[in-house]
Formats: sequence, C-alpha cells, structure tokens
Amino acid sequence: MNCGWNLVNKMKVNAKLIFIGRFLVAESGILLTKITQIKTKDSTKHFVGVNAGFNSLMRPILYGAHHPIHNLSRPDKPKEWQIDLVGMICESGDIFAENRPFPASQEGDIVLISTAGAYGRSMASEYNMRKPAKEILKAAL
Repeated sequence: MNCGWNLVNKMKVNAKLIFIGRFLVAESGILLTKITQIKTKDSTKHFVGVNAGFNSLMRPILYGAHHPIHNLSRPDKPKEWQIDLVGMICESGDIFAENRPFPASQEGDIVLISTAGAYGRSMASEYNMRKPAKEILKAAL
C-alpha cells in the first residue's frame, strides 16, 4: 500500500487510493459443510463437529474473525442451543465459532459459514495432509 501512496505523492496529484478487492468478494464467499457429530457437555453446551477444518478457513483461529453460521437444514428453527462449531482436524485451534446461538441440530445437517470469500481460499492449505474445501465459482445471472 505504501508504494501506491508514494506514486501518488510523486505525481503531486490529489487522489485517494482504494483497494476494493476484499470489499467486493468478502460477503460473497461461503463454506458449506456437514455436521458429522454432536457432543453435549452439562446439557447446556454443544460441540458441533463438521467435515471441514481450519485448513479451509483459517481466519477464525488466526485472528478471531467472526463468520456468521447457519443450519441450512433447519432455517426456521429457534436458536435454542449454545454451540462451538468445530472442525475435523482434531487440533485445539480447529474452531469456526464459539458460544454461538444455533438451532437444535443432528448429524447430516448442512451448515453454511458466511463471509468466507475474501481470504478463505487464498489462505487455505493442505495442513495435516487434508485437502481444503473445493472452490466453486458461479457467474452472476
């Protein structure tokens, strides 16, 4: 970013430098995953395991990014559970969301993790020999 401002200063032009890439794609990307297990602690806390891992979306564990989560299999159900949405890599940091309201769910439900578009794929890796989620691009209608 500094090199962009240096160029503007050398040209002695009154201009604003805007990088719009992240703004355009951040809201557009999603991560779809399936619930593979549910564990309950003290009848109030639910750990919902999904078949994706932080190798597909690292932002929550790297710097606490908040991504809205939705159970697409139960879109109209009340959010009566408090959950941690966790991945399948079995690492302490494989967490997509903590202490979030969520509808009562079951194995096989489809979960949508929102706003994954800005850096989801570019930060993905094959950590622990696991392939990241496939990327599918859809043209606007």
